[in-house]
Amino acid sequence: MSSLPIVSIIIVDFFKAPRVVENVKAALLQQGDFRVEVIVIDNSCNENNQRELKVLDGLPGVTLIFNNSNAGYVGACNQGFKLCKGEYIFLVNPDIVWMKDNVLSKVVGTFSTEGSIGIIGVRQENDDGTTPETVRRFPDLLTQIARRTFLRDLPWLRSRVAKYEVTSFDYSVSADVDWVQSSFMAITRDVWLLLGGLDKRFFLFMSDPDICYRAWGHNYRVFYQSDVLVGADGKRCSEGGIRDIFTSKAIRYHLRDAIYYQFKYLLKRKKSQNRIGD
Repeated sequence: MSSLPIVSIIIVDFFKAPRVVENVKAALLQQGDFRVEVIVIDNSCNENNQRELKVLDGLPGVTLIFNNSNAGYVGACNQGFKLCKGEYIFLVNPDIVWMKDNVLSKVVGTFSTEGSIGIIGVRQENDDGTTPETVRRFPDLLTQIARRTFLRDLPWLRSRVAKYEVTSFDYSVSADVDWVQSSFMAITRDVWLLLGGLDKRFFLFMSDPDICYRAWGHNYRVFYQSDVLVGADGKRCSEGGIRDIFTSKAIRYHLRDAIYYQFKYLLKRKKSQNRIGD
């Protein structure tokens, strides 16, 4: 049996089978001194989506799970981890495109040389060439409300929203950050186990700032690595304003998870402590 370390990639799918298939096939071509395993958890509960994913069945290193009900993003990630054998865990969105074959090796190399880093996010590029904002400061309740309503345009809140969204962040420069989106997030097995994985009380959102906050609490750095680039489709299920709560289930989940997050950290300090320059 090979003594090479294992890299585990968890992909949670919800009606994006074609992108998942391309994602997995490219992930298996990643080069480095490690073995790659991919765990795909399908939450779609849809026969057509499952049929498209079944072309992955039987590929070496791929585990395909079809849930009978939507376990949510967080539940599915935790479910996937239980099947992982890897020393490095990558949470990867279905739409991610592997731009080069050294993505995994660069991230694993950073973990190997920087023992104080527990979580890594990388630079992303949307299908249309734009750069998604994947770095944030830890959120407070007022800012979360303001950024989805007309309040974000009030002079005294505009700068506060911009500070949370880190609109001035230079995505061409690597840096320690408060948190990175889990659209592409790498975490060591030791840190995952130390933190107990994603908080299962979240369903779809807010588990990424939460696990990053807890990592910092254990003195593990959260690092944005700019020299690693992956693609994405640029479509975010959390897009929309407060009015969309009546038409979008995703927005309702976002509100629910945001409320829980704020209650969880109601009395705790969530400031960035200058990890991100103003």
